[in-house]
Amino acid sequence: MNKLLKVLLILFTIFISIVSVQFIIKTINSNEKKEIKETHMTSEQMEVQTMTTISDIVLNQLLENVILNIDLSQNKKGFDVVLYLQANEFISEDTLLKDSYNLLIPIQQVKTIHDFTIKWHMLVKNKNTEVLILSFNEDTIATIEKYSYMDLTQLATTYVRHKSLH
Repeated sequence: MNKLLKVLLILFTIFISIVSVQFIIKTINSNEKKEIKETHMTSEQMEVQTMTTISDIVLNQLLENVILNIDLSQNKKGFDVVLYLQANEFISEDTLLKDSYNLLIPIQQVKTIHDFTIKWHMLVKNKNTEVLILSFNEDTIATIEKYSYMDLTQLATTYVRHKSLH
């Protein structure tokens, strides 16, 4: 019985040694992978990432509104974004300004955006019409939290309101 215990003890020690070596090797390999430098994203990858981020923000903030389109054009400082949204036909300008403000808060975290334009559409006499256009530069977007939704009309570099919007 004494010999059996010695053999089992030796086998257990060998097992522990093998497991320890495997753990050390995996740890070393994971550290090497972390040290690999990040590759730069291509402009197409940045564009897709920016569009996806904007879509996620809109879907999280405005559950009842529909994204019609997102246009991106690249410049030296990032992307100029035009976001086309469909609004309910019974919505007011005040509500659209609140919704726009709620979009701008998380949009400021997207560092690839230079200028940002929101174009709200709604049915006017059975025709889908642009009823509100708001454009903002990156400086305004970066400081948007200092203001309220009521300030958007003065902060916007472009502010166009359709006469049918109440």
